Amino acid sequence: MAKQYSNAILITLVLFVVNSAGAQSRQGPSETIASAFHEDDELSLLLNEEPLRRFKKQAIQRLAVSSGYLTEGENSSTHRWFATEIGTGIPLGNFENILATEVAFRNDVLTLPAAEFNRSNLYELSCSLFFKKPLSDKSNLLINVRPSYLGDFEATANTFGMFGMALITKQLESHDLTLSYGIVHLNQVDVALLPGIGVRWDPSPKMTVDLRFPESRISWRLDKNGGYSEHWLHASIGFGGNRWGIRTLDGNDTEIRLKYWSAALTLEKKIDGGGGWWIHLSHQFARRFSESGEVDFKLGNGFQIAAEIAY
Repeated sequence: MAKQYSNAILITLVLFVVNSAGAQSRQGPSETIASAFHEDDELSLLLNEEPLRRFKKQAIQRLAVSSGYLTEGENSSTHRWFATEIGTGIPLGNFENILATEVAFRNDVLTLPAAEFNRSNLYELSCSLFFKKPLSDKSNLLINVRPSYLGDFEATANTFGMFGMALITKQLESHDLTLSYGIVHLNQVDVALLPGIGVRWDPSPKMTVDLRFPESRISWRLDKNGGYSEHWLHASIGFGGNRWGIRTLDGNDTEIRLKYWSAALTLEKKIDGGGGWWIHLSHQFARRFSESGEVDFKLGNGFQIAAEIAY
């Protein structure tokens, strides 16, 4: 899509220059000056719609830190977290076949008075491998695997987690749609494999509708600074949570889980080549906390504010 869009811009500029040269030969001095201003305006409009590059021309693609804090209305439970990550991109033969890697660390602090649970040593250490291979001009194969350690660095059981995804995407340009289908494995869901089906609609460069599981969202572009940066507003709803293996005070290993639904608004700044920042406000509801599948607490709804800055 980006290649076709670039070709369209190039053809437009060539035709524009040819037509302008012919027109100027038939214009007087004042008409030529007015036409020059008009041509500059049209060229600026074309350049302003230049899409941002998603990747940098170097091995290090991403350095980011993020943090969030959630509290219930009655302040009976809190959840705060801090995360950092580093990402790289490695071409496999050419720049159409890219292997992207990402190493991330996250620390969660969870306080649940109703469940008599208070832990500050919940950790997640993960390594993500993402591979994209073009199958045709309109189809791509996407593979993402993310094994992770989820625990308190003391427990030896229930500490391995895995997210996996294998999808094929297909562009339907006549309807501005991109279909995706395949299989997905979610770490916080007991079912081994789930069907992965999604639809992305791009009615214009200023709007995107992305319907998929576990999160769907609508995005609006607020402004654009040429090919340098963009501001976006996202409205989303989806399913989230995590699980950890921990060691209790009596020395036994157990597993805890936190699940919830979330409706969120996110303000994001995108920078050419990747990076930028976002600020996120969400309302989490249908929150549940469980331990080893035996203890199950229904938690109150809460609000979370989070932010990230990335290179």
